[in-house]
Amino acid sequence: MTVTSTRFTNRRAPCGRLTDGEHSESRDNQGLVSDQMLFDCGCKKSREEYHDGSIEETTVKHDGKLLSHETISEHGA
Repeated sequence: MTVTSTRFTNRRAPCGRLTDGEHSESRDNQGLVSDQMLFDCGCKKSREEYHDGSIEETTVKHDGKLLSHETISEHGA
């Protein structure tokens, strides 16, 4: 598994604030990809690509409110 993590500065968080944070991505050799942005204000965006080709994207505000959650199957259904 490969994991990369980098800091970012002055990006718009889901709550609308400009803030710093951390972006991390992990990949395995079979197609699983996990991509997360954790903002210093507490907001979070994540994207998971699974072995079957489906994708799950989630955005959560720093107060815990779920702003969006979407699951996309490999065939778009």
